[in-house]
Amino acid sequence: MPFEINRPLDAGLAGDISAYVAQADSVEPTTIIEADKDFKVHIKWHLEGDLTPFVCGYWCVSVFLESIGPGAELRLPDYPVELSLEPAPGRNEYVAWILVPAGTIKTEHCGIPYKLVSTVTYRTPRGRPGPMAGFVEGPVLQFYESDFS
Repeated sequence: MPFEINRPLDAGLAGDISAYVAQADSVEPTTIIEADKDFKVHIKWHLEGDLTPFVCGYWCVSVFLESIGPGAELRLPDYPVELSLEPAPGRNEYVAWILVPAGTIKTEHCGIPYKLVSTVTYRTPRGRPGPMAGFVEGPVLQFYESDFS
């Protein structure tokens, strides 16, 4: 999924973002998740172009889960994870793992499917929203409890 950069920066910057979900003890992507165990969302993005050495500030990283049908709408974690930009010439790569604690998702009834959206937004060195953002829609996720007793 491409990164969006507002003009006039788009002439000198480009980027890309991707994400997947895995159980906390694995790196294998999955869409059927044990709700009574930790899971994580792996988000990877990059920024490249002639202006990368001049872009300072912070990335704000969040994961959103939207229920399909009745259910909770979640932002994980409650406040975005902030990462400092590391400006350098060439391709600047970034990675974040968002850990979701066991029990965060409830498995009422027959289970509720959730749509995943991972976001990365830019904040200036003064903490103000800036003209760059990336998001990637993930798969529909299904949660279950592994304790069958």
